[in-house]
Amino acid sequence: MSLIATKGDDRPKTMVPEGTHVGRCYAVVDLGTHHEEWKGKPKTRRKVILSFEFPSQMHVFKEEEGEQPMGRSKTFTNSLGEKATLRKMLQSWRGRAFTEKELQGFDLSNVTGHPAQIGVIHITKDNGEKTDVIDSLIACPQGLQVPDAINEPYSYSIDEHPKNWDRLSNWMQGEVQKSDEWKAMNTEPDAAPPVTEDNPPF
Repeated sequence: MSLIATKGDDRPKTMVPEGTHVGRCYAVVDLGTHHEEWKGKPKTRRKVILSFEFPSQMHVFKEEEGEQPMGRSKTFTNSLGEKATLRKMLQSWRGRAFTEKELQGFDLSNVTGHPAQIGVIHITKDNGEKTDVIDSLIACPQGLQVPDAINEPYSYSIDEHPKNWDRLSNWMQGEVQKSDEWKAMNTEPDAAPPVTEDNPPF
């Protein structure tokens, strides 16, 4: 392995134009439970990613693959609480509120393959980097023609691992591997102590 440091890629990032675009959700990825810090306080949250493609925004990422739709993802806390961002965006996307029954357990994998009007804005991060982010999800009006999905829709859940694991990006796999669920799944249980006369089984 080379230990020679080189200057990073200074090419400008290809960003989805600001505005509202028609797109489709092609992936829902369960990232598991993570421990973070928010405003100086420890915070534990189960995270999930929703990924969308923009069929009207095509770009050549690899010459051998030709034009592919641009895509963007948004990370949410996996909660349908009253103030949860995920709940607000899903309700705006559906065009109606959740019922009490749905709030008791809504299967997020159901949103894969569905179209949406997606609001994109450009922001500048604290480090000065400019990027494009999904700011809103809105229901598509009746009669709006939405192109068929280009990426095959899929979902990943740690509870169903390894189903669709190979479809996750390296970054997503790395985030999943930091989760409590992954660590528990890959930790060998402590060996039971040997049974002796001084250590009865009950």
